Amino acid sequence: MFADGAAGVGLLILRSSAGGSLFVYAFTQAQTGSPGWPLFGVGAVVVLILIGALTPVACIIGGLIEAYYISHDAVTSGSHSLFALMMLLSLALLGPGAYSIDAKLFGRRLIIPDED
Repeated sequence: MFADGAAGVGLLILRSSAGGSLFVYAFTQAQTGSPGWPLFGVGAVVVLILIGALTPVACIIGGLIEAYYISHDAVTSGSHSLFALMMLLSLALLGPGAYSIDAKLFGRRLIIPDED
């Protein structure tokens, strides 16, 4: 779950791409004069994805946001949201990688069974 080395760097790039995709949409919506509270929510999800905190939960929420954009929005292209949705889904399934807050909080541990 917390891959390091080249795989960890790949997951870091994937987190950056997925978070950046959501950020681009939030910025586009800010330009069109949308209300601020949904943008604040999207911004919070973007930050969680970028730093790798609660990554599976943040990716599921981000995926729901992208699914909503696919079905309701004419500002961004559907293909952009579809690719962002696929990135978020793959990141939720793969995990955050070793270079994340999740790895520091819930990282690899050696469990020694008690021999009673």
